[in-house]
Amino acid sequence: MPALRDALARTTDPHQFDLRPTGPGAVLDIGCGSAKFPGAIGLDISGDTDADVVHDLDVFPYPIEDASFDQILMQDVIEHVAQPIRVFEELHRIARPGARIQLRTPHFSSVLAYGDPTHRHYFSTVAIRSLGEPRFAHYTDVRFREIHVTLDLWLPFRLTGIAALANRYQLPYESYFAFRFPTMNIRAEFEVVK
Repeated sequence: MPALRDALARTTDPHQFDLRPTGPGAVLDIGCGSAKFPGAIGLDISGDTDADVVHDLDVFPYPIEDASFDQILMQDVIEHVAQPIRVFEELHRIARPGARIQLRTPHFSSVLAYGDPTHRHYFSTVAIRSLGEPRFAHYTDVRFREIHVTLDLWLPFRLTGIAALANRYQLPYESYFAFRFPTMNIRAEFEVVK
């Protein structure tokens, strides 16, 4: 029974979808709140957090030198900003060539997306991919290479295999089934192209 209990604990652990650096180097945790990634520099709008840098993400430029970070984490942040494309331009500036940017945001079908009145945007996988390689290239010159865009479905849909199908066929899933089988979050990782 301990093996079953451990498997259940792993499956239901809400931290399994938390962002972590995927490589070495200097880490910036944007929107760190009170759970800054260990060893990272934290940036947050509030001084009542673990932030090392207190700054509003809607005010440009950020008080960070060009090409300063190898890893940038944005967990549950992009949905709060006024101009996501402008934020990605700023991330491109402060990231080193080849740096990795990870983000997590509530999926448009998630109760998490609509449960916070400070959210300004609701994202699909198409919209998240467009932050890395804009569908309308005239909006920005910065580019990122997509490493992955992953849907994190709620536990019942992971156990029944719906999550695997949703991730394999993301566009049909979002077009026809997202509100029948809601997703919690979208996680994505991009590589900075300079």
